[in-house]
Amino acid sequence: MNNGHQLPSKIKTVWRFSALLNFATWAIIAGCCAAAVVIFNWHWLFWVAVGLGILAFFGLVVELILVPYRYAFWRYHLTNDAVELQSGYIFKKLVSIPIARVQDVTLSAGPILQSQKLQRVEITTASTSHRIDGLTPAVADQLRQQILQLAVEVKENDV
Repeated sequence: MNNGHQLPSKIKTVWRFSALLNFATWAIIAGCCAAAVVIFNWHWLFWVAVGLGILAFFGLVVELILVPYRYAFWRYHLTNDAVELQSGYIFKKLVSIPIARVQDVTLSAGPILQSQKLQRVEITTASTSHRIDGLTPAVADQLRQQILQLAVEVKENDV
């Protein structure tokens, strides 16, 4: 894929907030383990709580560090034959979703995406689904319509 479309920069805020939610979840689990140590006097669980807390912290740091990297190398591109999704520089990944296999294209937005006025485009085939997170509503709707139009054209030509 030569030059795909980059996601809006607001997606970085979504990814950072998601990293904080992951951290909070693991911190709560570590806190529950620590509470069990205090309540039930299970001293061995103390080290589990410490380990979970350390892992949660380092997980947060790694996710936050990777946000600019993830943003710089995440692209999507629509051709007449496929939707191409590219990510990574060190660990490159290129996914081509054949238009002929597309069964459904769904737009959605959870609370985090909505707070940034972004949407998710989910492209479903018979075997799997792929997501493009963080498009503006206008771009997401346009992409959805283009994919569905190409899918209809391909299916009409096959008949």
